[in-house]
Amino acid sequence: MAKNKIIKKELIVGVIGIFALLIIYLLINFFKGVNLFRNDNIYYAQFNDVSQLVNSSPIYLNGYKAGNVRNIDYDYNNVNKIIVEMSIDKRLRIPVGSTAKISTHMLGSAEIGIIFSDSNEFCQPGDTIKGFMDKGIAGEADEKIIPSFTKMLPKLDSILVATNRLLSNPAIVSTVENVEKLSAELNTTTKELNQLLKNDVPQITERMLQIEDDVLAMSSQLSEVDYGKMFDTLDSTLVNVHRITVALDKEQGTMGMLLKDTTLYNNLNRTCDEAISLLENLRENPKRYVHFSIFGRKDK
Repeated sequence: MAKNKIIKKELIVGVIGIFALLIIYLLINFFKGVNLFRNDNIYYAQFNDVSQLVNSSPIYLNGYKAGNVRNIDYDYNNVNKIIVEMSIDKRLRIPVGSTAKISTHMLGSAEIGIIFSDSNEFCQPGDTIKGFMDKGIAGEADEKIIPSFTKMLPKLDSILVATNRLLSNPAIVSTVENVEKLSAELNTTTKELNQLLKNDVPQITERMLQIEDDVLAMSSQLSEVDYGKMFDTLDSTLVNVHRITVALDKEQGTMGMLLKDTTLYNNLNRTCDEAISLLENLRENPKRYVHFSIFGRKDK
């Protein structure tokens, strides 16, 4: 009786252990993304490089997860050929000529992307499709940037040496001091310019505005002038002047006769000569013309 109880307990413990191992297995595959209850088709892809690709890596089709990597084997019959076993949803049909692309991420993970072709024929489960490696940004850095940077290192070293030599030159120190002085002078000039802009420029602007107002007022006054009437008046004045000039030239009236007749000139000239002669005689014989006496005039 005791022996049966012991066997019963061992059986229960064994069943519990098997059940626990089954749960652990399911959990491991669940976290790997493997669905054990889904009936998938098996396809194979051939690669030259499967860096960072591991079992249970996801397989995507236009962003949709279509399956997982089940196994990775090296093809010993072909050099540098690696066969990847892919478990893909049974509902998914892969056209003939499709390719598989391995993409890597910055965090070190990798995935396979199925790129469909335009063929109307489809691969059968167990067929092998062509694969290639898309190294992404990290791969381009390894292939292009790092070699270029390696070539640049000697040049960078020479540049650093030249820079150190240049910085150790005493002329650099004096140049920096001159730059500091120039900067101080520029600051002073800027302050003076700001002061000028703050004080003088507004006054000049105000005066300019006043002059502009005066010019506008003058323009408005000039615009009000009747230039037609003014030109008519000037024209009539010129006509009158022309008429007077013609009359003078033709000896019409007193002024015309005076301009052309020399008699008045000769008479005036003769009168002046007689006046001069009279003054000379008056100066030489004043008693002949003026009589002066304290006791009265004496009759002769």
